Amino acid sequence: MRLYSFNDFKYICYVEGKKKAVEKLFAELLEVKKLKAFCRKVDKKDIDLKTIYQEYLTKQEIKYN
Repeated sequence: MRLYSFNDFKYICYVEGKKKAVEKLFAELLEVKKLKAFCRKVDKKDIDLKTIYQEYLTKQEIKYN
């Protein structure tokens, strides 16, 4: 899976919508149950883009290292 830069990440969230982008980008990184819980947090707008991106980088690092 490709590692996206923050600008790419922001653009994907802009085009797809934040929830759809999170589902798309985290699909390979999280289990279904954890992905749904994370998407609920995004829906409630508890999380900003920077926090989501930091979580994305962390999960990428864990998965591929």
